[in-house]
Amino acid sequence: MLGAVSIRPAEMLGPHAILLIPLMIIFARQEAVQSENILALINLASPSHYFFNRALTRSLAARGHQVTELGRDTDRGPVPNLTLIPHGGFYSALVPDFDFDKDASQSTSQTMVTLAHFAAISCEMFLESPAGQKLLNYPYNEPFDLIIIEGGWTECFYGFIPKFGSPPVVVLSPYGLTPWISSATGFPTNPSYEPFNSLPFTSHMTFTQRLINFVTHVVLNTIYKQMSVPKLEALRREHFKETEPSFSDIERNFSIYLVNICLGLDDPRPLPANVIPVGGMHVKEKTNPLPKDLKQFLDEAKEGFIYFSMGTNFNGSKLREDKRKALMSAFSELPQRVVWKFEANSPPETPPNVLVSKWLPQSDILAHPNIRMFISHCGRLSTIEAVYRGVPVVGVPIMIDQTSNLQLLISKNVAVKLDFLTLTKESVLAAVREILDNDSYRTNMRRLSAVFRDQPQTPLDRAVYWTEYVIRHKGAPHLRSAAADLSWYQYLLLDVILVFATGALLVVLIIYLAIRTLYKIPTRKPTKRIKTN
Repeated sequence: MLGAVSIRPAEMLGPHAILLIPLMIIFARQEAVQSENILALINLASPSHYFFNRALTRSLAARGHQVTELGRDTDRGPVPNLTLIPHGGFYSALVPDFDFDKDASQSTSQTMVTLAHFAAISCEMFLESPAGQKLLNYPYNEPFDLIIIEGGWTECFYGFIPKFGSPPVVVLSPYGLTPWISSATGFPTNPSYEPFNSLPFTSHMTFTQRLINFVTHVVLNTIYKQMSVPKLEALRREHFKETEPSFSDIERNFSIYLVNICLGLDDPRPLPANVIPVGGMHVKEKTNPLPKDLKQFLDEAKEGFIYFSMGTNFNGSKLREDKRKALMSAFSELPQRVVWKFEANSPPETPPNVLVSKWLPQSDILAHPNIRMFISHCGRLSTIEAVYRGVPVVGVPIMIDQTSNLQLLISKNVAVKLDFLTLTKESVLAAVREILDNDSYRTNMRRLSAVFRDQPQTPLDRAVYWTEYVIRHKGAPHLRSAAADLSWYQYLLLDVILVFATGALLVVLIIYLAIRTLYKIPTRKPTKRIKTN
């Protein structure tokens, strides 16, 4: 019996095989990742949305793809393989429209009107900006292999897709799985257990909540479409000089949707094959070093610290004085330190245990071991970062999806609500002490974080894989559901139901007429015959 002989690859190729290893590695990498030309229309200029979207574009550029990105000019230096067309300062002109008290007091229908207005104004301002004009005059004879676009509120940008030859399109949604994205995929939101994303409901609704949810879905989608689509179509005619194909026809051919939803936090729902959950794609496991003064402030917090941020769209200088003083007064009575992202100079009433800064590295702060809680507006990205880092939340929602994001956290016993409109020193202290004095919130959040993290690959790796999958398979039309080709009445089988209902009515009518005829036969009086001579 012969013994096993181990032969190493280098011995098979000869003594100089070691010199071939670098070339073999290079060729292997080139075979695995083929450089493609990608256009990223990161058109919604919200800073938080951009943080999510750029995680994908930077990863694609790092893998050798040539990425031309319309986006915010926030990079401190050039990025290899990435050509940036910066938005410029047009978004800063929109930010003053965001106001704490005004937006917090809006009804759901008023919020949809605001969003429709925002969509039209932001599109118009961009298309008339230097960046928009540059892209409109881009040499269309240089085709792109893929277009990445953000879903929602920016349909006027769809005009760029046919201009560049209608390549495959990947849709990014930092906002989660919205009703308008669901409709475009052919799997419309089911209002019986999927709450509208600005309502404080969970998937387990009472009859009254389901009734409200159904009416909200129907009415608000109609309001949004009636207010925004005509304006966006007019902008397309003005700047692209065309109206075909229609927005719905363009959406119908999108390849995949990368949506910011995640296991554990979001309630389960059926998803078509071309909807890929990539919740937390922007979060990095490895943290960056904190600035020296901030690190010292947090490290020396013997009783722990509280992080407070209302996101990137609400300016702290717009906070009403009485509410600002109520917050500062409440924080002054706490043994914990407080780090507050506040886009203005430190107010005169700031107590010694509060550090105010116009910018803070949020994800890195949430990863600090001394953190006790996160006071947040509960925007989608902040909510997911809190879950990933395992930090309980005091939610202060203002508008749009923030209320429903907070409701998801409350349903999992990892958060409490602080009502902004009725905010006082006493309500702040009550909410904060509820989290501090009840360790179950932290325990539950750590459990939720463990569920979220338990994935076979990172959300970013999954997003990159499916983006390159679309390129490899020429748009991957096999992922697209045939439901996207059906009208609403076909999807609901109303035409089939109408045929059955009509047939049933005909059968009932025939039976009725037959019975009526049979009933009349025995009761019919005999006809008198007239005798004739």
